[in-house]
Amino acid sequence: MDIFNLLGFRKNQPVLVRCTYCYYEFHLSPREVRLLEKQNATDPVCPVKEECDICHIGFMIPVRYSDKRGKLYLYHEIKPKLKNLDPNTVMERIFGNHEHDIFFFLDHD
Repeated sequence: MDIFNLLGFRKNQPVLVRCTYCYYEFHLSPREVRLLEKQNATDPVCPVKEECDICHIGFMIPVRYSDKRGKLYLYHEIKPKLKNLDPNTVMERIFGNHEHDIFFFLDHD
């Protein structure tokens, strides 16, 4: 018998997230989850939430996730509290104002 399983120690497992619009699913690593928690710390609905990279209309939210304080977040409970993004502004969100623009410097030598 594994002593770590007996004592309740376990590694952080990836978190399954699903889009609220297109239902695309993928796993977030524990590191990505921690980064999202820091980024969305003030969000009252769910700290692990980001815009969907596939449809750009829905949000990627966890299917089942428990934070450090033990609060359980379930997909079917979070989804009704979120409004999907406006589909008419998809292109603006993709190509619009970004905080960090890339500049190319050309040398005239």
